Amino acid sequence: MNKLKFIKDISTGIETVSFEEVNISYPVHTHIGHFIFGIITKGKVKITIDHEEFTCCEGEMFSVALNLPHSIEPISNNYSMISICVPQDDDIERNLDIIRKCIIGNPEVEINIAQMAEMVHISKYHMLRRFSEENGLTPHKFQLQCRIRKAQELLRYGMKVVDVAAVLGFCDQSHLCRVFKKQVGISPEEYINSAIISKANN
Repeated sequence: MNKLKFIKDISTGIETVSFEEVNISYPVHTHIGHFIFGIITKGKVKITIDHEEFTCCEGEMFSVALNLPHSIEPISNNYSMISICVPQDDDIERNLDIIRKCIIGNPEVEINIAQMAEMVHISKYHMLRRFSEENGLTPHKFQLQCRIRKAQELLRYGMKVVDVAAVLGFCDQSHLCRVFKKQVGISPEEYINSAIISKANN
């Protein structure tokens, strides 16, 4: 059985995730405004960072720079890992930041490709290509990722799964659960049971 524990320190914004005996694969994603540091404590995984593949074994560490696309796949039957997400200011100005910030600020609002292209006054084709180059994900995948991050926040503070699905614009609760499990590795209900909120000064 997969065992994950999420610890969010609201005073620092640092999130620690511990994985124990899991076989979860994570598709290509980014951590917006966070630097990632991880250590494999058991087993072996393949980590792809910005199209470069690395094998990480027990006792080995890895890091992922701010906003860099990456994925994780188990090589051994299961693995254990600790990862720490540290907030970091993003001082890099991107050409399409107006779209990126709009999605991050309001991930529940559906913005189609034509609307995004109009926001920055370029064609849909060029907008798609440039957004993917700058952010490592298509606009659709980026928006889904932002919705799931917001879902995690709402769930941590007690909102029901069905209400989170409605608030964030998912078709229904099942749709949220499918996307959530694909990105987080566990269901929303399992996440609620494993998430811990803490304050460093307590």
